[in-house]
Amino acid sequence: MSDLQIAMIVLGVALVAAVWLYNRRVEKKHRRRAEQRLPGTVGDVLAPQAAGRPEKTEPGIAPESSFMAADLPLEPENRALATAAEVDLPLDFAAAEEGRTIRVPDEWGDGRVDCLLRMEFVAPVPVSVLWEEHRDWSGSIDKPLQWLGLDERSGRWHTLLPQDADAVKQLAVALQLADRLGAVSEDTLRRFVDGAARLAQRFVGRVEPPPFADLLERAQELDAFCASVDLQLSLHVLPKNTAQLSGARLKALVDQHGLRLEGERFVSIDAAGAEAFALLCRFPATAPLERVAELALSDLILTLDVPRVAAGAQTFDRMIAFARLCATTLGGQLADAHRKPLPDATVATIRRRIEELQNRMAERGIAAGGVRALRLFAG
Repeated sequence: MSDLQIAMIVLGVALVAAVWLYNRRVEKKHRRRAEQRLPGTVGDVLAPQAAGRPEKTEPGIAPESSFMAADLPLEPENRALATAAEVDLPLDFAAAEEGRTIRVPDEWGDGRVDCLLRMEFVAPVPVSVLWEEHRDWSGSIDKPLQWLGLDERSGRWHTLLPQDADAVKQLAVALQLADRLGAVSEDTLRRFVDGAARLAQRFVGRVEPPPFADLLERAQELDAFCASVDLQLSLHVLPKNTAQLSGARLKALVDQHGLRLEGERFVSIDAAGAEAFALLCRFPATAPLERVAELALSDLILTLDVPRVAAGAQTFDRMIAFARLCATTLGGQLADAHRKPLPDATVATIRRRIEELQNRMAERGIAAGGVRALRLFAG
């Protein structure tokens, strides 16, 4: 082989090597530029995480469950992903919920008097299965608890019962924050929030409870307000000119004014069919109240539950009028809760107090006799 041929071979090899090295250098240069356009810590762009929103938990509360915990396809396989910012997660809960949230009726749960948690599952879950999952912890909750499911066809919420045979995709759970026994305890509230989080995680759903400390503070503040307006009024009709009151005459008045017998008391009903005030009778004999016309009575007690009646001042007027009629007809006298004579000035003071309390309730968004009031002042 001549020197010229050897030189040509060496030159060819050198040119190929130079081209290969140049391509490698260009490739590295473009790769560095592409990486600089992406966020500093991208990781796997297909990983199930929300950009810029690290998962946050409260002490003692289970981590927030998410639809993305499931091993589900994110996008069709042929979708091009130019940059990490263009990755679209169609299972994002907030986007799915936007524009189609159906409000839970106040009689079952609202944001004022309840811890209301809503969750949506990736697929309908049988009610019987949900019930089995939550009953171990929900059975120990000592405040009213409401389980609701959304009927996808009618768009209406309905209460869920253990024997329900259908399945639900959207669930709402409402824990009442206060009642006449006081505010929900920290332990009860934590068991509720933790249990709801586990339930959402178990069936691939998501739940977003408010901050725990805020819930507890709201419960205590609500309870303090309710205690400040909770007036359960009672007054008496006592014998005056006779030793006892006539049951026969009382029965005639009860029938004339439309009071109806409910258990151990007579109840006056308002125009809407709700309880206005109640009448209890005391008598020495052990006899059912159905036989009141045959009895001699030692005392009549009329009661008015102020937070639970609408138009409290007018309802009080009705009760006072009936009490005075009983006193006149039965030969008795009107007395207060301490069995002392009840003068007109005190009656007027009580009436103003009722108006004041119910106005305060209305300002707070808890209408006396309304749905919220009936739930908060139950029992």
